[in-house]
Amino acid sequence: MNSAGLGLAARIAAPAATVRTNEAGTAALEYAEAIEESITPRLVIRGENHSNQPNPYAAFIDWLNFTFRYRIDGESSLIDLDRQLVAAFGFALGSCRNRKHLNYEQSWEIGNGYGIFATGGDSVAGTSLVSLSGEGCSMVRSWIDACEILKRHKAKITRVDLAHDDYDGLISLSSAVEWYLAGDFHSGKGRPPNGELIDDFGSGSGKTLYIGKRVNGKLLRIYEKGKQLGDPLSPWVRWELELHSRDRVIPLDVLLTPGPYLAAAYPCTEWISSTQSRIATSRKTTVIGLDVLLRYCRLSYGKLIWTLQHVCGYTPEQIIEKLSVMGLPKRIDHPVPGEVS
Repeated sequence: MNSAGLGLAARIAAPAATVRTNEAGTAALEYAEAIEESITPRLVIRGENHSNQPNPYAAFIDWLNFTFRYRIDGESSLIDLDRQLVAAFGFALGSCRNRKHLNYEQSWEIGNGYGIFATGGDSVAGTSLVSLSGEGCSMVRSWIDACEILKRHKAKITRVDLAHDDYDGLISLSSAVEWYLAGDFHSGKGRPPNGELIDDFGSGSGKTLYIGKRVNGKLLRIYEKGKQLGDPLSPWVRWELELHSRDRVIPLDVLLTPGPYLAAAYPCTEWISSTQSRIATSRKTTVIGLDVLLRYCRLSYGKLIWTLQHVCGYTPEQIIEKLSVMGLPKRIDHPVPGEVS
């Protein structure tokens, strides 16, 4: 069984945790409301501009870091943490990395490369860190259960990324640049946010617009995702907000209803309202990846395949038998969101 499975606790015959799915229904909304009422102070994002009817599911979590007080003082505490991770996220601790991570002395993989758990060190005040990548976040079975473990340990979210995929490019990157130049990202309070454009100069590899600065705890990335994946004609644009706990408290509610927080980031992001689907994003990523592989295969080996068939007299079945290798190419070998094997 791989590290994305039941983990250390299960490997010593501990009972598997029951995992509830989060189908983005009223249960999540009610839970979010309860958490919101229990946390003070509330989220502090200067210039926020909440829409009257924001869609809670107009964004998804694409990165998560949180810290909490936890010490590893032996195998039992490591196994206990492993059980909690399985119950909360659906995947467990993986192999020890045998090296430091940030200011922490020890670190372990989480799941099948889904993130890092780090702990120990004189400068971390007895805390531990859980860091989940975008892929790790896509594999979380239930954000309700994930919130439970954060709430139980009085955890502090130190970074969270909220993403919205505009597959049809309804708001193009060029439009976003025009909005920035017109001052539409400025809330009217303080200085306007910094802007930076990374231009592909027509190469088709994709442009990126940055609004704000990471050092200030709030950074919006708007980039041509489809082109980044290899389709130079794709209209797909991703809007991705990176929040850090610098000068602000990030409430647990953001994990359950991320949409309003992304929509409220800047005055001109109120348009973000369509419900997001991790599965749809994964499917689209795979389709583009397959198209790219076919294109490069044709460029690299098209003439060889033609020669094998028309000069050497090989049948299509013989060509496939000679050239195929079992397995999926890395570019399209992605786990299915919400499923852990």
